[in-house]
Amino acid sequence: MASNQNWTVREGLSAAAAIVFVLVLNGALPFFTTPTLGQAIWTTGFSQSFANGPWYSIFSHDFGFPKPAAIAFGLAGAWPASLLIRLGLHPADAYSGMVAFWLAVGLFSAYQIARKFGARRSLSLLGGMVWMSMPIIWAHAGYSMLSLGMGLLPFYFLAALKLFVMDAENGVTASAIVFYFVAAFISVFMDGYTFMMFATGASILLAVAAFNRPEMRRTLLRTALPVHMISLGLAYLLFSAYVGKTSFGGEPIDFFRGWGLDLSFMAIPTKGMHWIPDLLGFSLTRSDDVYFGDASVWSTTFSLPLILAGIIAWKRNRQQTTLVTAALLIAVFGFYMALGPSLKINSTKPETLQLSHSGQQSALMSADLAIMPTGNAWISEILPGFKVMRASYRWSALGIFAVWLLIMYTMAHSNRREDMLWVGVFSLLVLFNLPNIPERWRNGVATRTMFHQIDHDLVASLHRLIRKDEIVAFLPWGNDFIVNYLAPRAGFRALNIGGDKNLFDAEGKWPPEMAEIGQELDVGDIPAAMKMLFDGTADVLVVPYFNMLWSAHLWPCLDQTTMVLSIEQQDEFHRPGFVCPLQLKAERHSVILALQKLPYLEVIDSGLFAVIRLRPELVGKNNRAALTAAVVGNVQYPIVIGSDLKEGSIILPSGWYRLEPNLVWSQGNSKLVLPVPEECTTRSCAAILKFYVHGASPGRPTAVNFDSVGSSGHWRETMISTSVDGNEMVVPLNNLGGKQEISISIPNATSPQVMTGSLETRILGIALLRIELIYK
Repeated sequence: MASNQNWTVREGLSAAAAIVFVLVLNGALPFFTTPTLGQAIWTTGFSQSFANGPWYSIFSHDFGFPKPAAIAFGLAGAWPASLLIRLGLHPADAYSGMVAFWLAVGLFSAYQIARKFGARRSLSLLGGMVWMSMPIIWAHAGYSMLSLGMGLLPFYFLAALKLFVMDAENGVTASAIVFYFVAAFISVFMDGYTFMMFATGASILLAVAAFNRPEMRRTLLRTALPVHMISLGLAYLLFSAYVGKTSFGGEPIDFFRGWGLDLSFMAIPTKGMHWIPDLLGFSLTRSDDVYFGDASVWSTTFSLPLILAGIIAWKRNRQQTTLVTAALLIAVFGFYMALGPSLKINSTKPETLQLSHSGQQSALMSADLAIMPTGNAWISEILPGFKVMRASYRWSALGIFAVWLLIMYTMAHSNRREDMLWVGVFSLLVLFNLPNIPERWRNGVATRTMFHQIDHDLVASLHRLIRKDEIVAFLPWGNDFIVNYLAPRAGFRALNIGGDKNLFDAEGKWPPEMAEIGQELDVGDIPAAMKMLFDGTADVLVVPYFNMLWSAHLWPCLDQTTMVLSIEQQDEFHRPGFVCPLQLKAERHSVILALQKLPYLEVIDSGLFAVIRLRPELVGKNNRAALTAAVVGNVQYPIVIGSDLKEGSIILPSGWYRLEPNLVWSQGNSKLVLPVPEECTTRSCAAILKFYVHGASPGRPTAVNFDSVGSSGHWRETMISTSVDGNEMVVPLNNLGGKQEISISIPNATSPQVMTGSLETRILGIALLRIELIYK
């Protein structure tokens, strides 16, 4: 065990330099750089929302409205960032500060492991830098908490080493138990992938310790094992209670295979990722046009120098101690799981597949395209926890860490004459791991600049146009990363939310009209959008002229960003729909023009978005009658039903499906509101409804009930239809206030699926085609 002598000035300066090096490498120097944009925007949206409430807030009430949103992963990062925001830091710097803190914890934990093994202080620091320089950490910066979780593997395993190996020799201490629970708690709330790595790696370490150390077996089985199981189990239960579910949906096994580790990626780095290999011409150009998975698979997994050093270290360990055996088994397991269901060695897509399904359209990999099965598919398909780790290659972080652990143990047990040898080995490892530092610095500065641009371009404008706590719907909707940030920063509440898991949870609580609009926007969506304003489920509609997902990653678009990108990086942002504001505004111009023509709306159109709301005198429950009258009064006979009927949300208030080009289908029960012209106060009027009746035939006569209030009192009529088409009903109109509500019911309404076995599951009543006015 290394002695605990006081730090010298030189050692203190070395430690400070090591921390600065790690922060610069990861682009996390507060007030100067920000590691990434998209995930930082997403995360600090939660952080800002937490900061808008009490200090203990861990749910967002500003987006994903009306349901309070739990952050799907990364609470251990978002909540500390919220504390920094409360202290006055801009979210960009709060995010960098949070990342800097956890990176420092990772570095210090790696240092502590080496010191616990007995290594000298300077070598322990250098060994910690080796771990924190691994591309599996810094190249995952765009995945936020995944990067931090990998960087914190030394922290998690320091807790495991103390509990299962170091403290267990003299009995498990209370501090080791508390430390282990804290590690499990932080791990599960940081990232699910690294929680599983910690759980499986620690289990292997415990099993090896219990097998190899009979003198410790009683303590390990009676104390350490229960602590291990209770800590991980309780951490998982707390996480499940927080997110409101016990697990997330799985993916097909072809996903695991597509994102499996290709052995060539470990051996040969990807061009543009590493400084020295690029200079030596040792790197290869890779893209998703040729390889399965995505860029994260081949840009983060280069680790051959460390593995070679690990092999040498393993051979030098003549005595297979508990630590050496456990590290070897953990490394084998980590790399084995990283391969995924099939072995791949420079496995590329067939040319026919590249041509027919380019890029991400063919990211998944079928078994027949692989070299051979690895035999672990059943683990990914059946076992809880394992089956949600769909990006198989990420298991390589566990393998790489175990190799690093083995190297640290070997270094610590070397004699002092070999110190300079280890300095050279560690220095070479760091050099081979390094990205182009000046370029990485420029990108970090540009990322922070874009963060502030979003504040200037969007937050300030939205804050000016939207009042505090108004409910906002951004249309069309999707995985709207940027809304997480805009809503709490500008002070409104958004139905939209970013994050696929969060989006799935929010959709079930939305008004049906929101879901009906979907992820494209055209003139046919106007009735559903208007109904949200009329019903008060949204106070404001915003039509953005920027991509709600990808503009959060690169503001505002590829052609106008301040970020300097390589050709390979530019290829990553060639995404469908990711166009510049001017083009997107032109694409949505027809919708905005149609909205501007409606007399009851107020439309403010700007360069980056349009804001739509009801005119002030029509807002609120007390003005609902005036609003309905204004809208209905704008409807002229004959009323031709179709997708361009702007007032459809008012005259078809309930029980109807989405307007189709030439009709609208009702459910079993529906309501219809018709305008009553002023002439009907002096003349008798009637409306003729023309419609189809679903499933009506001579063998299946179908009753259609109409109910309303006529000029002479209650009016009710039932027709028995024996034909789908050619149906009409004359409805007498009253003169009681400019509009009339009609209830329509079809008692035996059913679905085409029930009747004919088709895929259409909707319960269909009548299909309304046209409404005409007659004077009697």
